[in-house]
Amino acid sequence: MQRRHSVRHLIWRGGVAAVSQAMMWSGVYPLVPHALRVIQRSDHGDRPLRAALAEWGIAAALSAARPVGFFALPGARGQGPRPVIVIHGYAMNRANFVPLAYRLARAGLGPIVGFEYWTLGRTAAAARQLGWFVDVVREATGAAEVDIIGHSMGGVVGRYYVSLAGGDGVVKNLVTLGSPHGGTDVSRVGVGHANRELLIGSKLVTRLAATPPPTHTQVTTIWSRADALVPGARQKPLPGADVIMYDDLGHVTLLGSRRVAGAIIERLKR
Repeated sequence: MQRRHSVRHLIWRGGVAAVSQAMMWSGVYPLVPHALRVIQRSDHGDRPLRAALAEWGIAAALSAARPVGFFALPGARGQGPRPVIVIHGYAMNRANFVPLAYRLARAGLGPIVGFEYWTLGRTAAAARQLGWFVDVVREATGAAEVDIIGHSMGGVVGRYYVSLAGGDGVVKNLVTLGSPHGGTDVSRVGVGHANRELLIGSKLVTRLAATPPPTHTQVTTIWSRADALVPGARQKPLPGADVIMYDDLGHVTLLGSRRVAGAIIERLKR
């Protein structure tokens, strides 16, 4: 269902993936940002060292599983209430959703499909491509609506689609995990458009904040105070959205948590 990319684009994606994996396997992420949050004495949840070590483990495991992203996710042939489209975060791919997709499929949700986009590009462009992808999924399945789950930057892409690109009325549930709706200072160290668009006070963040809540789509934002990249305590609730806050889950650990999966399943089954 995805569009083909040029060789140059694939080389760029490979380079970004290599850097991301090196940081996770070496422990540069998450140990450095977690240590900085502790030094800054920010609200960093319960037991920050335990959260950092757990985050390192799950981040390294999901990074190693990146090649799995070339294959269909668990639940790709599911027959649930609606198709579930999952959107990965910055410098990642759909393989990050394997644990969550497995749990969603066990709960009878699906079909579950992953949307891939260029994370160094503009959020608006990704949202437009997402709109095309949603139309393809709806046509292939005969579904009138879809559910969207977005992790980190992926949640912002999903919100942009719902709020500014015609997704309200097509998306029944939008669930975001660790998404910087209010921006994040960590964005400064990124490359591409994301390092400007996801920064606190950016034009994109300001524009989304001024957008009225969707009239049809139910939005659920899931954050954690122990998230070193997007600290939940620093994010303002979105008007009209349900908020779930954890104290002990890292940014990537949100994707592997049984508690988070249970909360998502409960909402998508409504």
